[in-house]
Parts: sequence; C-alpha cells; structure tokens
Amino acid sequence: MVTLRAPAAAALSVAIGLIGAVSTAGAPPRVQARISTPGQPIGVAYADGSAWVTSFDRNAVLRVDRATNKVAAVVPVGQGPIGVVSGAGSIWVADWSGGAVTRIDPATNRATATIPVGPSEGPEGMAFGAGAVWISHKEGAVTRIDPGSNSIAARIPVDREARYLAVGAGAVWVTSFDLGTVQRIDPATNRVVKTIRLGFLAGPQGVALRGSTVWVVTNATGRLIRISARTNRITARIKLPGFPGPEGAVTDGRAVWISNNSGGSVSRYDIRRRKFTGTRRTGRQPRGIALGGGSVWVVNSGSGTLSRVAASLR
Repeated sequence: MVTLRAPAAAALSVAIGLIGAVSTAGAPPRVQARISTPGQPIGVAYADGSAWVTSFDRNAVLRVDRATNKVAAVVPVGQGPIGVVSGAGSIWVADWSGGAVTRIDPATNRATATIPVGPSEGPEGMAFGAGAVWISHKEGAVTRIDPGSNSIAARIPVDREARYLAVGAGAVWVTSFDLGTVQRIDPATNRVVKTIRLGFLAGPQGVALRGSTVWVVTNATGRLIRISARTNRITARIKLPGFPGPEGAVTDGRAVWISNNSGGSVSRYDIRRRKFTGTRRTGRQPRGIALGGGSVWVVNSGSGTLSRVAASLR
C-alpha cells in the first residue's frame, strides 16, 4: 500500500541510531524490466503469477504478467484506487476517492464485490491475514472485512493518518504518519494493545514483518527501525544512505527492500550482515513495493512505470 499524499518534508532526527553508519558496499540491485503502467500508478501486490498495480487516474487495476512483463488486463474498480493486497483467492483494492473496497477475481479479471467502508478520501493501506482484510483510514481507523461475507466485521480506532499495515506474530501492525507511532492490534479482540512511539517527527510509513521482527521505515528521519514483536521494543534505528525519503518496505526474511520516494530508488538491507548492500535508481517517486515471483516490484508513481528488480542478495 502507499499513500496518495506526498511525503512530508525533511524533519530533524529525533533519535540517535543504535547502530552506526551503514555500509552500501556491494553491487546495486539488478533491474530486470521497466514496464509502462500509466494513470498515476501507486500500489502493487503480487499474486497468481502477476503484479497487480493500482492506477489512480484510470480508476483501474493493471495486471502485469510475470512471464511477458506486459499489462495483460485492465480491471475497472472504484474511484481513485491506492492500496492493493491479495488474499482468500482474490485481489482487494482500496478505492481512496470512493471510500470503498473492491474485490477482484483473478480467474476472470472482474470485480465481484464492492464494499463501502467510507468516508471518501480515506481508505489507503491494506493487508491480509488472520482470516481477514485490513484497511487503514487517514482519519484514524482500521476496518476489518470478513472475506466470507464481504462485510465489515470491525472498525478499530487508531492514531490519525494511519498509513501502512502488516499482519504477523499474532497481530496487525499499523503506522501513524502524523503521531509517529506503530500500533499493535489484537485480532482476537479487535483492540489496540500496544502503541510504540518512534518519535513525533519520524513520519513512519511502510511496515513489514517476518517471524518475530517488525521493520518500519520513517520518511521524515530516513531510518529503518527494527522492533521485536516479542517485547514490543525498538531494537535498532538504522540510517538509510543519503536522505531518500523512504516510503514502502517488504521483507523475505533475508533482506528488507525499501522504496525511496525522494531518492527515486530501491534499497536493499541485508538482515544477516546488518548493512545496506545496494541502491538502484528505478524512476520518479517510487511508492508501492511488493515481493513475488523471484522479484521485487516497485511502482514509480511519477514516471508511470513498474520496475521489476531481481530479489537477490548480490
């Protein structure tokens, strides 16, 4: 998921790194293809051998075939789609302008349901897990959708300007850009059980999870933050090279991949070696990022392209 609104300007760092300056030694990630995805592309998910890209201006989702690196289908959805996620055999899309979620059947490339989640200019981030679809709202809420009935199962108050979501370690994790927090939701009770403060000016955006480790990127302070899901404590604050304005993050357990909105690039952080091992230019204003099919898929909103990058450590 990514947000439509531009990231905040640079802000003063509010924390001292727990890890020293990082190394960027190593070959930069290899770009395998650059694919035209017009209409202000924003979000991306990978499923069924394809990358699914939201096209905000065209009110559509573009299906990019992994085998051909070409748009294989254009699926009409609601107004101003941003977030997208796969789960329960479907593709789910957050229609930011329309205040709804659209469900797509990848077998037919057709929308099968529209679920109002309101209000308009609100639904952004998406994640799937714990048997549900989770959607963040800028006014400070997370909606839970039951895929069995296509109905809202819960609406959970969270900090305002809720952005990205991830599910794992028995919880749902959501970032708040304005208040500089990551909040932990218990899916058994649909309540926030922990608020982790990253710093008021941090501007957290992307969140990714593998095992018991949560990774968060902070747009304003340019950090990759590591959190233990066992203790709900920050265990590292790692400075990104330069000032790239990080936005999205994904992980496969070996590396964390970060889309850098201001830097026009994707960065690779090697988890075992505990250092950044490469950054590659992808296009203007990278936002959405996804893993799948042996590749990292990066949406360049300002360029109207999708970059396919080899998901290797070298």
